[in-house]
Amino acid sequence: MDGGEALRIVIAAFASFAVVVWTIPFVRRIALANEITDHPGDDRWHRTPTPYLGGAALVAGAISAAAVLPTWEAEAAPLILGAVVLAVVGLVDDVRTIAPLRRVVFESGVAATVFFAGARVEIFNTVIDFVLTVGWFVVVTNAFNLLDNMDGGMASIAAVVAAAIATVALSGGQVMIGGLAIVTGTACLGFLLYNWHPAQILMGDAGSLFLGFMLAALALKLRPDVPRPVSVIGLVLLLSPALFDTSLVVVSRLRAGRSIFIGGTDHTSHRLMRLGLGQRATAAVLAVAAAALSGCGVLVSVQIVNPVVGAMAIAIPCATVGIALLRMPVYTIPAHRPRVDLR
Repeated sequence: MDGGEALRIVIAAFASFAVVVWTIPFVRRIALANEITDHPGDDRWHRTPTPYLGGAALVAGAISAAAVLPTWEAEAAPLILGAVVLAVVGLVDDVRTIAPLRRVVFESGVAATVFFAGARVEIFNTVIDFVLTVGWFVVVTNAFNLLDNMDGGMASIAAVVAAAIATVALSGGQVMIGGLAIVTGTACLGFLLYNWHPAQILMGDAGSLFLGFMLAALALKLRPDVPRPVSVIGLVLLLSPALFDTSLVVVSRLRAGRSIFIGGTDHTSHRLMRLGLGQRATAAVLAVAAAALSGCGVLVSVQIVNPVVGAMAIAIPCATVGIALLRMPVYTIPAHRPRVDLR
């Protein structure tokens, strides 16, 4: 990457941040005027109705800034288009509600499209790769969607994961992929100015589906100069912050005989808040943990850390923390406000 390319990426990053910051007040007024709000409930921590549509501003920032990036590649267009399509699906879900199964069908269709556009798992060179690709997109997209359950949490984690993907991409000379990851991350930072507790606006499904799909696609497009098994380990580690929470929730609900498709206060964030942390402290802890997990993925992908060592360094702590969190009685006592609000 030369100086000119670096400058354009920096300009694009600032543009992404600025567009989000300038757009959110506008979409917030629209959401309030049309009563597109999330109301307090047993599975919500906020005490007053909070407007949705923050995801629309986030998408606008990331997409508009992408046009400024250097070395535009045609293969990036399907990734962006696919993410935008799911953002629209999410927007409809925010306003009208879409059945979970129908939403998965939309996600699978978009995933199949980008598979043929080049964003794919390439392990067996058979139809198995197609199945794995669609599964990857559906799982990661919904993993990020599930993370959007508290002020500042999901955007913080997404920004960290985007930074990790950008680091791997730029270290390997993938300027376009790295640039897209950067503008996605800076869009999240702009959104955090309004979403940090107490949130003035929520991301909604429009933003979470867009981010989940975009990060899943960018991660698949990485081409680190490592053997294929190592790249797979690095790929999983990069997205592990979202995958950990989803795994925790699925295992927890199956053990309790509960549906995995119905929301609840059993996510990592909710469990940390039951320990007494406030929303700001919880979001900060999640961001630091995400940096450790995705950072290990970077070290493996750029061959600084042995892949087996890296995988074990993450697997053992995650298993230990996961078991401890699973032991918390989240289904036998009512959800409550945090005892301490560490600001």
